[in-house]
Amino acid sequence: MSLRFTHPYIASSELDAVRRAIESGHTGGDGPFTLSAARRLTDMLDAAHVAIVTSGTDAAELAGIVADFGPGDEVIVPSYQFPSAGLSVALRGATPVFVDVDPRTGNIDVAQAEAAITPNTRAVTFVNYAGVSADTRAIRRIADTHDLIVVEDNCHSLGGDANGEPMGRCGDLVLHSFQASKNISCGEGGALVVNNPAYIERTEIAREKGTNRHRFLRGEVDRYTWVDLGSNYLPSDIQGAMIDAQLADYDIIQVRRMSAWSSIDDGISDWANNSGLEIMSAGEGNNHTAHLFYVLLPDQPRQRAFIDHLAARNVPSATHFQPLHTSEAGERLGRSFDSGNNATSFASRIVRLPMHANLTALDIDLIVDSVTSFEVGN
Repeated sequence: MSLRFTHPYIASSELDAVRRAIESGHTGGDGPFTLSAARRLTDMLDAAHVAIVTSGTDAAELAGIVADFGPGDEVIVPSYQFPSAGLSVALRGATPVFVDVDPRTGNIDVAQAEAAITPNTRAVTFVNYAGVSADTRAIRRIADTHDLIVVEDNCHSLGGDANGEPMGRCGDLVLHSFQASKNISCGEGGALVVNNPAYIERTEIAREKGTNRHRFLRGEVDRYTWVDLGSNYLPSDIQGAMIDAQLADYDIIQVRRMSAWSSIDDGISDWANNSGLEIMSAGEGNNHTAHLFYVLLPDQPRQRAFIDHLAARNVPSATHFQPLHTSEAGERLGRSFDSGNNATSFASRIVRLPMHANLTALDIDLIVDSVTSFEVGN
């Protein structure tokens, strides 16, 4: 089998769980497997509430409804982030305000985020990029000082921690993704984790098509009706079965990913140092999640040359996010606080290597040999 860039892990009980979900006849939303997955995540993250949803993007859109973003509001968004970060703000009629990122990690530039705050700023959103924590203490301090909502994108970082603090605890509302390339996956799926109890009721309503069905199911009302804005964010219990089985095997998956990540790191570190290149680093006190492994080339021409070099040796690779502040929609629907030079540079230099729990020793040898045979040049 050829080397794959990403390859979802199949958990030990996953196929049986899917079969049981189908045979049960309860394949709709909030079946027993979905509810079990929500309980696992609640315990794992010590969360006030967990809403399993249909994708990470839907988690972002749900967060926008729950936070009640609207016209006239501004939300600070790092330019180097997935398009859903800006999309979920713009869908509410609010304005994403793009700020730059740290040139080494791709995480939000906290000082610039604070400088971008205006009387119209309602929230700040950020991602823990590649499973490496942003400066969450500084973000929380800024949010508390200026009375801002924090929306944390933890789609790369489930189970990671920094300086003894779990990633995904900074945000009032926290996004998770179970898309096929993520550490925990069900093809397409996600979760909105609520750390601030003030948002639980609105989350339950918005997730259930803007109805109070959650209260009906708990016996608190004798019928349910439309009460607020929302949409249908409930996944099938078949997806819930996949998520639940994967969460049960979380430690196994992470051991495999970390082993692969560390082997690649060990294999190419000397080459990177000798070539004057930077490769992904967690930093001191940061227990990352081995979601990605990337190399930062000096410039875009050598980024392209490196990708071509790897492809010629049957090693797939890829760039990643393109800066939101220069995107067609970003220019039309948002505004930039700064030039975004670091985001532009990061996007034009990054190359991601294969990273998943199914990498074999032969796969890793091929990756290392192919990477280290590349001559960066001047």
